[in-house]
Amino acid sequence: MILLKKHLPRYLLLTLANLIAAINFNLLAKPINLVSGGSPGLALVVSKIVDISTSDVVTIIYVITFILSMIFLGKDVLIGIIYASIIYPFFVYMTENITNVIIFNYNDIFLITIIAGVLSGITNGIIYKNGFASSGMAVVAPILHKHFKISISVANFIVNLIIISLGGFFFGFNIVLLAVCYIYISSFVCNSIILGISKNKVLIIRSKKYEDVIKLLIDKYHLPTFVLNESNESLVMVVLKNYYYNNLKNDLLNIDNKVFFTTNDCYEVKN
Repeated sequence: MILLKKHLPRYLLLTLANLIAAINFNLLAKPINLVSGGSPGLALVVSKIVDISTSDVVTIIYVITFILSMIFLGKDVLIGIIYASIIYPFFVYMTENITNVIIFNYNDIFLITIIAGVLSGITNGIIYKNGFASSGMAVVAPILHKHFKISISVANFIVNLIIISLGGFFFGFNIVLLAVCYIYISSFVCNSIILGISKNKVLIIRSKKYEDVIKLLIDKYHLPTFVLNESNESLVMVVLKNYYYNNLKNDLLNIDNKVFFTTNDCYEVKN
């Protein structure tokens, strides 16, 4: 019972994410032949070459990649993949004729691409944030990484590049440009869901006048500071709200015009 209460919400979210992904494919991506990589993109290409419905192609792809994951990845990654490998093709099949129910104007394909990218980012973000691995063509990258020592990012890039290139060959170069926009939007939204929107910056500051820098941070900005080393040019780390950043940068340059600092987004701060 405890395990059920713990994991049921995760699997409900996984189910919802796959339902949205299937609707996104059949309602938005498929009507404009948006080949954006992954199983849906490959399904559009195969369906173009062979007279088979995209829902059938998606099912075939998921069956094949599931078998490959069993052979090459092992049992430790199978539970989430098994579930997704069943429900996503099922939802694709059930929503195959959704355009008969929901009528869209597909003249503005760029707007459709943006909406599809946002929905893709939401579904991927939900899946990854709840600790599930991707299924379908996404399992090819871990297989290549495990057995050929290719990094997962490079393997994903190669697989998706091949699929998108095939999409450009069969559907025109415009589809490649739309696919790039789709992937960028999807990645941005996905990362925002996983990490959240950054409201803070973390600065690592190096200055010979580090004592004046620390005094500025404490007295004017009331920020806790961390000295990373004790030397002639100590490194000072500080986390501050985004809206303070430009003012602090100018103040630092006023103190030391040779100051060196790096800035990164900070997604979580705990005392």
